[in-house]
Amino acid sequence: MAAAKYGKYIKSLKFEDPGQGCFRQRAVMDGKFLGLDVHIQYGACWSAGKLGYEPYRPCTHDFDQIMFFLGSDMNDLSELGAEVELCLGEEMNTHIITTSTAIAIPKGMPHMPVTITKMDKRIILMVISLAPVFSEKMIVTDRKPSEPVGFRSKYGKNVMPLTFRRKAAWYYGPKNRDDGGGSVSFTRGNDAGINFTLIYENIKKAPYRLCPDPDKPHAHANTQVMLFLGSDPDDLTNLGGEFEICMGKEEERHVFNKPTAVITQPFVPHWPGGAMKIDKPMLMMDIHPSGDSVVGQVK
Repeated sequence: MAAAKYGKYIKSLKFEDPGQGCFRQRAVMDGKFLGLDVHIQYGACWSAGKLGYEPYRPCTHDFDQIMFFLGSDMNDLSELGAEVELCLGEEMNTHIITTSTAIAIPKGMPHMPVTITKMDKRIILMVISLAPVFSEKMIVTDRKPSEPVGFRSKYGKNVMPLTFRRKAAWYYGPKNRDDGGGSVSFTRGNDAGINFTLIYENIKKAPYRLCPDPDKPHAHANTQVMLFLGSDPDDLTNLGGEFEICMGKEEERHVFNKPTAVITQPFVPHWPGGAMKIDKPMLMMDIHPSGDSVVGQVK
């Protein structure tokens, strides 16, 4: 059998357990792994407490970053199931997060510390840094976290609660009647000064094909990273089903049943495909580090 032309863009994820702290079962996708100037950390928070390392000071990065605090209730993705306190800005304004939320952190903006003050359900944390290697600069300050502030605060535009819409049958239009049983959310960072898009959804039943014309490939002008992930925060290594995707004009077919990253380079056709089998709800994250730009169907 001939070697797969696009196999290098289909990457199984490896999870590690730091063995201590709140953030567990972590997958790290750096620039070398992805082949992009993007660094992604993905894992589960198993208990309340502080995130990061002592002495838990604010920090800055020389790149844009987006943090996602995500609930694990597949029947209500908007519900976080926890209470998180996050400091933003030199003022260390304290924002309280109780729903699934994206935090847009432009280059140079102080942020942290983060404290999970209450946890009813384990949550998922994803950090996307728009650089191939993660680095940070700690800030020495005498300031203390402020009293909690509301959405009208100075940094309110950087705190973006995720809004979910039921992705039912005919969601895509007249050519796709499939219903994956889940919901979808769109996050765009333009208002916070970051050209970034994330499409996030859960898939609860199969077969489920994606896209308005599910039998034809399409392409983008910008690179995208699609993550296919398990939804069980107790065991993120379990995808919970089987997914397939076709790559290139050749429609080279790839099938996987483990958490996987699929990288599509600019103007490379991809799809058709979709969830072929579901044992547990599956998560799909469609990351556009430079914003979304659909070219359209490929003839």
